[in-house]
Amino acid sequence: MRLSAISLCLAVALPSVLSAQQVDSVYSSHDWARDCERVGQPAPPDEAAMGARIVCPGPDGMRVMLADSDLRISMDYGRAARFGPWESFATFSDVSTTIEWRRRMIEGRMRPFATIHRWTVGPNEAARELLVVSTAAQDAGEESCIVGLVDATATQGANAVARELADRRAAQFTCGTDRPRAYGRVTFDTPLPGRVVPQ
Repeated sequence: MRLSAISLCLAVALPSVLSAQQVDSVYSSHDWARDCERVGQPAPPDEAAMGARIVCPGPDGMRVMLADSDLRISMDYGRAARFGPWESFATFSDVSTTIEWRRRMIEGRMRPFATIHRWTVGPNEAARELLVVSTAAQDAGEESCIVGLVDATATQGANAVARELADRRAAQFTCGTDRPRAYGRVTFDTPLPGRVVPQ
């Protein structure tokens, strides 16, 4: 039996107590070439998301920041158009054009505090579908970062697990200090992200 075929049921405990508050979801869809503004040198429309840094509008005044380098993606989400440290996977990656934004009451309004974004990671013959949960930065001085992920290729009910992860972990997650982990069913092929802080 190949090692990659052996799977583990990882029971990572999420906090058992969640403050009683209303939480909901809104969705945004993006055409990376048409709907977004390229940061840096202009490029032809058919190359707008290749080797680029782009900023796209999101719901409730939020922004989506996509950085693409060497067929690998790094994402940030927040109220300001701020690119944080590079966070991605060792192998090739791509992201869905649809993003789920989890919202809760912040300063008297329902505002996004986390995102759930589907990534495809790995070479075509061994690609994994991941639901990546990230924080949504509330102000210009706050960083967006990956909280954790759910291996949707291996986990039944992955969307529900990702929402629970977002609701229970994102608000308390400290970027640069806390480390993202995989939740749900994890196999030896489940990739984890790396983080590169500029010197």
